Amino acid sequence: MRQHELNDIITACKTNNPIAQERLYKHYFALMYTICKSYSENQQTIISIINEGFLKIFTNLNSFDSAKGNFEGWAKKIITNTAIDYVRSQKDKNKFIGIEDDHDDEKGLQQNPKNYVEEEVLYLIKKMPAVTQKVFSLHIFKGYSHKEIGEMLNMAESTSRWHVAEARKNLRQQAHKIY
Repeated sequence: MRQHELNDIITACKTNNPIAQERLYKHYFALMYTICKSYSENQQTIISIINEGFLKIFTNLNSFDSAKGNFEGWAKKIITNTAIDYVRSQKDKNKFIGIEDDHDDEKGLQQNPKNYVEEEVLYLIKKMPAVTQKVFSLHIFKGYSHKEIGEMLNMAESTSRWHVAEARKNLRQQAHKIY
């Protein structure tokens, strides 16, 4: 979707145009789904988080300021915060995951052996404590600063740095054992 087309859709969404809202939702659904997979392994929960996030996007669309950043970044932040709110609301923190288990598709791995190293790294990350996984994922894969992670997860910036350092140290140790 071109920028001018996206701007037209956003303008129409600000007037609660349901066709424009559907187009925006469909355009960003796959991206938002990928983000939400880091927060839940249940597909219905992922869809629920996306829907709640888009409701917040549509409700707060008039506060979006293109001078402060692009729409995609703004929307991703809302979806991420919605997912974090969901995780915080859950009583059973053990169901919290940082990276989705993609080992179900053994054929895909056999057909493309270049994915082996990536799969191995993801497997090693999944073996880390849940909070370390989450902080590492937010910092390395999603590009959040330690300050932003600290605010999202209610922890000190130094604690976020510690989790990333521990994750890197753990990955180095595991890589030496494997190779």
